[in-house]
Amino acid sequence: MGSRVLDADLELFLTGFIRSELALIGTPVTQGVFVSNAFPADARPKLVVVMDNGGPSTSIITSQPSVGITVMAGDDPSQGAEAKELARLVKMIVKDSARADPGNPVAAVLNSSGPFRITEEGGQPSYYLTFELAVVGQPFE
Repeated sequence: MGSRVLDADLELFLTGFIRSELALIGTPVTQGVFVSNAFPADARPKLVVVMDNGGPSTSIITSQPSVGITVMAGDDPSQGAEAKELARLVKMIVKDSARADPGNPVAAVLNSSGPFRITEEGGQPSYYLTFELAVVGQPFE
């Protein structure tokens, strides 16, 4: 059993990391942001949804998943300044997520794209970002 490795729960880590970093920034745009790995059933004024899209295993302990993040904020579909600022802040946070801290599985941020403006059904200003990460699993004992 010593050679088994449990992949990291990347969505759990990133949602917690983004949530805590937004709180530390403490600007009006970062206050009251709902951060999750799923879209809530009810409407939220500010929302960040993190989705682990998987990726190849690169060694016995590492993988290279792709992550998609949707950011929604504000109510002005023609401008979307608040959503764009929040998306840029989320990009900054994820780009800085690779650390050797206990419990942090992100070893490297290999690349990122976005934020790209997307059209949501409800018309709320929305942006989408993607990241490719190098992630380390934990020995399963």
